[in-house]
Amino acid sequence: MASMPKLSNVISWLIYLVPVYIFVLNPLLQQFFPGAFNPWETSDTFGHWDGEALGINITDDSFISPEDGVPFNCASEPEGLNKYTPSIVYDGITERVDPNKRLSDRALLDRDDTVRCLEERARAFQGWRPNLYIERMWAQRYNASGHYRHHYDWTGSLARGGDRLSTFMVYLGADYEDDEEAQAGADERGSGPGAEAGAGEDGRLARSKKDGITFKPIKGNAVFWENLRADGTGYTETWHAAYPVTSGTKVGLNIWSWYQPPKRRRG
Repeated sequence: MASMPKLSNVISWLIYLVPVYIFVLNPLLQQFFPGAFNPWETSDTFGHWDGEALGINITDDSFISPEDGVPFNCASEPEGLNKYTPSIVYDGITERVDPNKRLSDRALLDRDDTVRCLEERARAFQGWRPNLYIERMWAQRYNASGHYRHHYDWTGSLARGGDRLSTFMVYLGADYEDDEEAQAGADERGSGPGAEAGAGEDGRLARSKKDGITFKPIKGNAVFWENLRADGTGYTETWHAAYPVTSGTKVGLNIWSWYQPPKRRRG
């Protein structure tokens, strides 16, 4: 009959094996099987999904309310007007102003108590994932003819140090029309398969098409989607655009979540 190992031997094995796992095996496993050890891949974080495939746009009612102190009329506030500058286009490497692709103005918001509260709200909505950070928030203003052609928010830079995991598009003002039958919020459209939905009672979805969803804005509401798969590659379903404004002014708030992979330890 085999005898049980001595307690001293078990302790000795642990002393040797634990460092081997931490400094050798674990880094190797994360390097060769990153998806299996992804800290932000959870199945129960997003209880609001109304589509089967990840990356499909969803809406969150009353993400911001007037009680939050957010300047819904920031497009007309004198202080806000002074902060607006032409919006830029970023390709993952360079930044430039290109009115043919993106014609709008943007204003960087101060990180006051209200903005910090919104940051926490955005993180809480996503389940307080580790290594997830909220970027500085920008107000976006589209005047007549303002638009943003189809684009992705992710750049495929996760392997180089980080990428945008998710996007909130918050509607601060809806006093405008565009060239899509006055569908004032034909603003965020996913073009992936399966992104079909019918119009709700609140008119939130302006129409449904086989190639995506068009959202009609409601002041204070937000559209949310994930940009990255668990393996770090981007969802092609998140191809979206802001349609040209024909009259009035459209004001929105971008809240981007940045995932920063932890640095791997070398054995």
